[in-house]
Amino acid sequence: MKKLLLSSSTFTIFVMGINFLFKIYLSYKVTKEELGLFWTFLDLISIGIMFFSGFKDSLIVSHDRDDFRQILYWYIITFWSLFVLVLIGDLEYFDTLDFPYPIYYFMTLLFFNAVMIFVSYLNASYKNYKIMLFENLVMSIALVGSFFLLYDFFPFEKTLFISFCISYIVRTLYIIYLGKIEWNITKVSIVHAQDFFKNTFLSGGMYFFSGFFISMSGIILLNLFHDKTVLAEYQVVVRSIFFSLVAVFVFPLNTFTFPHLSKFIAEGNIDEIFRIEKKLVKYLFIFFIFLLFGTFLTKFIITLVFPKEYQESYIMLNILLPFLPFIAYTTFALNIIKGFNRFDLALYVRVLGTILFFISISIFYTLKMDAKSVVYSLDISFITMFLMALYFRRKVLL
Repeated sequence: MKKLLLSSSTFTIFVMGINFLFKIYLSYKVTKEELGLFWTFLDLISIGIMFFSGFKDSLIVSHDRDDFRQILYWYIITFWSLFVLVLIGDLEYFDTLDFPYPIYYFMTLLFFNAVMIFVSYLNASYKNYKIMLFENLVMSIALVGSFFLLYDFFPFEKTLFISFCISYIVRTLYIIYLGKIEWNITKVSIVHAQDFFKNTFLSGGMYFFSGFFISMSGIILLNLFHDKTVLAEYQVVVRSIFFSLVAVFVFPLNTFTFPHLSKFIAEGNIDEIFRIEKKLVKYLFIFFIFLLFGTFLTKFIITLVFPKEYQESYIMLNILLPFLPFIAYTTFALNIIKGFNRFDLALYVRVLGTILFFISISIFYTLKMDAKSVVYSLDISFITMFLMALYFRRKVLL
């Protein structure tokens, strides 16, 4: 399993590299405002899909503990019922945003993405690890490949729209063709699926509030500040670099440490948790110092890689970079909290961080600060979650 997880981390870096190079290429081929606008449009798709995030963990647990034919019955019903509600809500919100795209762009992308997620979560419940390992890679290759094949025949926005649709379809077909998914279902009363719904709600809430405010940050830049220049710098450069680092350094930390921490807690071996934590804090402090020195190089690196009009984005990136170790420790502390089966406390941390992000951005907007204040709001959210996770971690350990 460790070898598989290491392979997963390696593939994550590889996929992030493909997507990052693709963004760099587009930054030279497409106008700054147009590119930033399209990535923000995709954020709206991501927000809709976040509502489904809890199904994955609950399906994995149910597959091992329950009659999965009965759970599959309720998964199909609840997933697509939720999809209809999300679609209606998003369509209402879509009309309030300043997107120059037809409504069928949004409906089509959301639908194909939902189908892909539906099949992907089901595949994960069967623990088809080798298929899961290549899912994102297959999708990235399909996206980039179809874009270059279609770019000479369609305008930029239509090319990207078609390419994303193709990438979702290709990933879906890849899972269905190679996966060993059984579609046998048994109708059962909703009472017998209570644990499934409870786990879906708690897990979904935690994942949703982990990413909701981040996806909303681009939409806020567009809809509240109406600054498409800063929007492009944020979407194309800042988010690409910063959240790629989060994916590489934070997500593997969650994957590797949680099973071990949960085991130590179950065994009552708290001293081992303190030992791991002490070593982690030392590494994160070194990482923090490294990032501080790195802020002196960001302007040079961005100017070297991206077109000249993106060079001022280094300011926003420098405001975010030093907070990366705090995000990493928050993940570790939440793993301890979840190891004590206090998923509710982990959810509180994410909810409070999200609320303070919106409160902060409202205050900055009222004070007539510029659009770059969005990154200050992100920092406030990150440090709040860090402090709350630290507090709850002490509470469960004492």
